[in-house]
Amino acid sequence: MNGFLNIVKTKGPTSHDVVLEIRRILDEKKVGHLGTLDPMARGVLPVAVGNYTRLSEYLMNEDKEYLAEFMFGITTDTGDMDGQVLAMQDCSDVTASDVKRQLSKFLGKIKQVPPNFSAVHVDGRRLHNLARKGITVDVPSRDVEIHSFEILHFSPGVCGQGIFSIHVGSGTYVRSLARDLGEELGCGCTVSYLLRTRVGNFHLKDAVLTDTLKRGLSYESVDRFFVDPKDALWRFPFVEIRPESVELVRHGAPLEVTDFVDPEGTLELMRKSMQESEDERPIVICTYEDPSSNAYKIACVLSLDWIDKLSFRMKYEKVLVQGSDVR
Repeated sequence: MNGFLNIVKTKGPTSHDVVLEIRRILDEKKVGHLGTLDPMARGVLPVAVGNYTRLSEYLMNEDKEYLAEFMFGITTDTGDMDGQVLAMQDCSDVTASDVKRQLSKFLGKIKQVPPNFSAVHVDGRRLHNLARKGITVDVPSRDVEIHSFEILHFSPGVCGQGIFSIHVGSGTYVRSLARDLGEELGCGCTVSYLLRTRVGNFHLKDAVLTDTLKRGLSYESVDRFFVDPKDALWRFPFVEIRPESVELVRHGAPLEVTDFVDPEGTLELMRKSMQESEDERPIVICTYEDPSSNAYKIACVLSLDWIDKLSFRMKYEKVLVQGSDVR
């Protein structure tokens, strides 16, 4: 059982809790999420199943979109309303215009310090484990990118509230954005609601609850819940291998141009990928049509390397197809 799932995480469970639940539902040990979502947060949590967990590294740097509610005048130790309140301040004089003027400071590539309660490692230990023990450490800032940070609605008051649409690069913490915005305004700020609406090409409108997955399995195959690999790995070029050549992949035998369904098109795509890629050794995803389901599955990941100006070599980076997959 191999594939990607687009799961809706509800408020409360950790991302790892969701992984454990899917392992039980599918009776599959190899399950992993593709980016942590805070316990208080809701929304898109992409999950890899089976051998597709080996493709997780190609999806860890996807950009993300959020709908968030910030509460002004309150500072907590976690950066959200689940934490202990550290300070409160009357922010009645803060207006929507005040907030808007500060947002431009956070656009583009910026330095950001992760929250103390986060999964970030410092000296080999997770920050949230240290924070729960009352251990304070210097948390280094990280380079992150904020593509857009817009206020959709603002309700002024002693504890004013704002609703924001946020589009960020990988590694960005919305709780840190709220904290830093509060510091700029001089009144403190914390996250009161957080919904992740997109991760890469995984959209909230297409996501399913784990309960839906569980009920669906009682009368249908899990295959209908899997995301098309081409949609999940949309940033990478795909090529198709002939069904009779899948056995070569399983054994790690070299592939020839004739092993691809469209030899000329494959060569052209590979050359174009090498010319346009910023990576020294770009990759392509190789699929094959499974005769038992007529679905396209990933056989392997190939990296490409120039031999000279006219020719290049292909090297296996990941082999996902197994003996039971080859018929």
